[in-house]
Amino acid sequence: MAAALLGAVLTACGSPASPADPTGGRPPLPSGVEVRFPAAPANAYLSLVTDQGESVYQIAVPVGATSTAVDSLKWSAQSGGAVDIATLMPAGANVTVTTTGARALLLEWQMWQDRNMNGTLETGEALPLMTHDQVAYADVPVEVEFTTATPRMRQRWSLAQGWSRAEHYVYLPDGTTTYQRSLSSAPIQRYTLHEPTPLTSQ
Repeated sequence: MAAALLGAVLTACGSPASPADPTGGRPPLPSGVEVRFPAAPANAYLSLVTDQGESVYQIAVPVGATSTAVDSLKWSAQSGGAVDIATLMPAGANVTVTTTGARALLLEWQMWQDRNMNGTLETGEALPLMTHDQVAYADVPVEVEFTTATPRMRQRWSLAQGWSRAEHYVYLPDGTTTYQRSLSSAPIQRYTLHEPTPLTSQ
């Protein structure tokens, strides 16, 4: 009955764990952060990039590997690039921020194949993989609510202070045309890259 009231199924890019066991029964991560993906091709790299496509961290991935631990200390200095979180909102959005002036930064994982063996990501080398979860930084705990017209969506961000995995959930309540989306800091930093899907994918 409750599921019917929600309509579309609540989904996430990550793998949520039960409150009683936040690790999902898996061993602790040596580095604290792990990225999972389909079997890597030869000469594959994993990069953490900004919205502008600038790589702030890069690691080679062995052929055939399906996951790798990454070192979050290597990009911790990027917190200096955090901006007023209100500036990250879509133009024209009606925004409510709990902490005025809170600064934030969102980064995303990208996997690519170095086809010309020069160690640099170039046009045509990105693999068709993505995740809606993001690597997030906030200088203070902050919540933001706003709506967008295309897609028609009400969004809520809830970011913890410091670095975290901002986990993405989206669902469409029964009988409505407005999606509900959240981007919230999660305790376990496991990211999963998959084939591209729309922001509203179920």
